[in-house]
Amino acid sequence: MNTNTKKLTYIALLTALSTLAVGFLRIPSPYGGIIHFGDSIVFIASIFFGPLAGAVVGGIGHALANIIFGPQIFTPWTLVIKAIMGIAVGIIAYRQPLKSFRLWIAFVCALAILLVGYFIAATVLFSGGDIAAAPVPLIFAASNSTQWAASVVVAVILIPIVNKILGGREL
Repeated sequence: MNTNTKKLTYIALLTALSTLAVGFLRIPSPYGGIIHFGDSIVFIASIFFGPLAGAVVGGIGHALANIIFGPQIFTPWTLVIKAIMGIAVGIIAYRQPLKSFRLWIAFVCALAILLVGYFIAATVLFSGGDIAAAPVPLIFAASNSTQWAASVVVAVILIPIVNKILGGREL
């Protein structure tokens, strides 16, 4: 199979998997919202296939999950936030091994993008753009941090497995 076709196939499968991970692997968060493992799929796509793959898997995969499983109100925000997150992780950690400092910097950058992006989204959607009236956005930050931590743990578990599946050539 052509290398580009193979890569495109992996990206399409990861996009579908991220949609399903967000939609079906949901755990209610103690802070409201949900904890899902879709971000771990974005991390995998970004690390093994680069920033563009991370953007597609994150943006399209998670936006589709919002459309199909809800909440639809966040769909445009999710498309942009998760795409930026995938790009950032891919730029920083593409082909970086598990013990790489750059990989951990990428995870922390993903958290920053997640928190800032959804803080802005929640402020616009629920506080009318008034940051002073921001208790709802702050609750989202706690929920998003928990979800990020769960996704990092799953990604750290999956990275060596995916590397083996890909023949160890990608890292």
